Amino acid sequence: MKKIFIILICLLIANPAFAFNKFMIKLQKKFKNSELVTINSYRAFDFYSIQEGWHKESPSKFDALIIYPKGEGPFPLVMVSHSSWGPEEFVSKWMVFHKNQAKRLQKKGIATMFIDHFTARDQIGSTAGNQFTVNIWSQFLDPFIALEYLSKNPKINIKKVGITGGSRGGMVSILASEKRLRDALISKDLYFAAAQPLYPDCEDVGMFRNPQPTKETKTWMILGGSDNYTRAEPCVELGKKIKANGGDIIVDVKKGWHHDFIGNYEVEDMEYAQIFWKCPKWYTEDDGKMSKSYMDFLLKYVDRWETEEDFYKMSREDPLRTLKFSFDPYNASGCMFKGAKGGGDKGKLFFNKNIKFWEENLL
Repeated sequence: MKKIFIILICLLIANPAFAFNKFMIKLQKKFKNSELVTINSYRAFDFYSIQEGWHKESPSKFDALIIYPKGEGPFPLVMVSHSSWGPEEFVSKWMVFHKNQAKRLQKKGIATMFIDHFTARDQIGSTAGNQFTVNIWSQFLDPFIALEYLSKNPKINIKKVGITGGSRGGMVSILASEKRLRDALISKDLYFAAAQPLYPDCEDVGMFRNPQPTKETKTWMILGGSDNYTRAEPCVELGKKIKANGGDIIVDVKKGWHHDFIGNYEVEDMEYAQIFWKCPKWYTEDDGKMSKSYMDFLLKYVDRWETEEDFYKMSREDPLRTLKFSFDPYNASGCMFKGAKGGGDKGKLFFNKNIKFWEENLL
């Protein structure tokens, strides 16, 4: 009996299906012609860590579900990056937009890749109540790593890959067109043909103050005019900079729409959501380092970091530990607050236009 038990345990460990999050397995059951994969990636605290190559010292991985249309391909593909909600977002009855999009795209001959940034990396299901559990810059890495992975897949047309997502996934979708991040990670021959960021945060996550967009990426950013969680105004300004620097971008602000506007539920309080826009802003400067005002903010409240060198030493050796210490200034200063609203079921209002966007840019 003991021997049988040991054999069963070994089989569970050996079978990769048991390593995937239950939500990703549930998602796969809703689609034919799909495969779950695990892709090697990295952890990083900020862009400077990537620029200096420190991310390679912190290997990580993420899971993904690839859904293929009928036929042999090669197919265009849309990546979907989840929000702080995590992979549960892909199967929730309150967020059907992603599933409905994937089903429609599959019928039109476009593949979909759902990325689970959290489970394989840190065994975290969600960061909705605490954004300091998974590095956002680790999440920024994944689409480029996935793009390189897909470039070796004969069923995918690598020149016709798009990306979308809301909130955290929206931030990822913006950074997917950043040339410096691409160049630091993968071949310059690879790029995203299209991006659709939804209600991202454009002021508190280290985005480039002076963006350098890839000219090949067509971006349609949709924002909620009444979003009091990730405000529209900073994203409008970022969009102007991207366009001024050669990017192909349309910024669409929807009057009266709130955060999570594709969620098919009425507008409600997001009681656990941490709001940061009253805090010092974090931008990435042209030298790859974070803005001085934000570095001063960290050094003021984290006793372990007396100098910038102390901070970067820890960010290189342990990016996740660095992230957890970075939470202290927000608590100590009192700049972080709550009171955001989300929802509204607006996805159905632009769903057909959304599908047309992918058809025009990927087919």
